[in-house]
Amino acid sequence: MNRTFFSFILTTFLTLTAYAQSARDILDATAARMTASGDVTAQFKATQYQGAAPESETTGTLLISGRKFQMTTPDMTTWYDGRTQWSMLKGSGEVNITEPTEEEQAAMNPSTLINIYKKGYSLKLRKSSLRGKPTYEVHLKAKNKKAAFSEIYVDVEQGTNNPLCLRAKRDGNWMRLSILSFQADQTLPASTFTFPAAEYPDIEVIDLR
Repeated sequence: MNRTFFSFILTTFLTLTAYAQSARDILDATAARMTASGDVTAQFKATQYQGAAPESETTGTLLISGRKFQMTTPDMTTWYDGRTQWSMLKGSGEVNITEPTEEEQAAMNPSTLINIYKKGYSLKLRKSSLRGKPTYEVHLKAKNKKAAFSEIYVDVEQGTNNPLCLRAKRDGNWMRLSILSFQADQTLPASTFTFPAAEYPDIEVIDLR
């Protein structure tokens, strides 16, 4: 899983919204509620495409508290406490410890993609449906060809205001994240976001800081 795809997954899960009449209203409400949404637990399926063909796919669980997160997929579990990151590949018998740089932290910041609409993107809103549910679909299109993402689609369920899907196009290839379940306004203990060393007494710790 490359860094762009990884940060794309993290970004999507704070896509909360409230009912609104325009695309900008919806995204303004999304950004404003991020800091008041509490902690988040979500189940997801993420797909990366090469052109129109699916290239890789993963499912998993993501827990978020502000800048902290824990993400578990069939291949890897990652913990990040806002400063230190632990990454453990399944079956490897080791966990790597790193401290992401400021640039890497910015890439992991969920507000990066959510706030991207505020500058350099045209917005369109339409009513649609997804997985049998009525939705608001917001389409963002970059005005600058050098923008990180040339197009973004955000699908929000009408009535419940739950995010259902986010698709983003970068360098001609799409990334899609389907949100299978989403629970906000939770309170997760701080220990959720640090490596539980006591549970893995025999694992080799590789400190790359």
